[in-house]
Amino acid sequence: MVKKSISSPLQSGFTLLEILVVTAIILIVTSVTVFHFNRGDGAQAAAERLVLQFEAARDEALASGHALAWTSDGAAYQFWFKNPRQEWEVLKDREGLRALPWAEEVQVRGQKINQQNRPLGDKIIFPADGVIESFELELQGRDTQWQITGDVMGRFKVQAVAAQ
Repeated sequence: MVKKSISSPLQSGFTLLEILVVTAIILIVTSVTVFHFNRGDGAQAAAERLVLQFEAARDEALASGHALAWTSDGAAYQFWFKNPRQEWEVLKDREGLRALPWAEEVQVRGQKINQQNRPLGDKIIFPADGVIESFELELQGRDTQWQITGDVMGRFKVQAVAAQ
């Protein structure tokens, strides 16, 4: 009778625990790195949020049959509606269209309506028929300038503008 020695095979590779620990470390380092590099410009987030609000204002004006408007004094912005007496009043009861301050690093650099420079405070109007006056709004962030444009068809766009 031949005796076979039962021995455990040599261990090769990594244990499941070791693989999980290394994976967790990689995920933590990656998320910290992505967060650090993605902090970016507050002006971009403000511009993108404002485009969504412009779309909501356009849709609200079409649905309600009443014109809405937007203004900024440079420190904050707000939306307006025309009351039954055809006077502009600040819109206070719409969550998506409420007045908001600009982020600290955001500055309004300029505003054009129908290709004409306009001072801050002039209204960008969203009429009930949906045909808006074309406009450009420029926001300056820490590192980048952003331009929001709206055309007569009610389409809005955000794009980075090269430094001048």
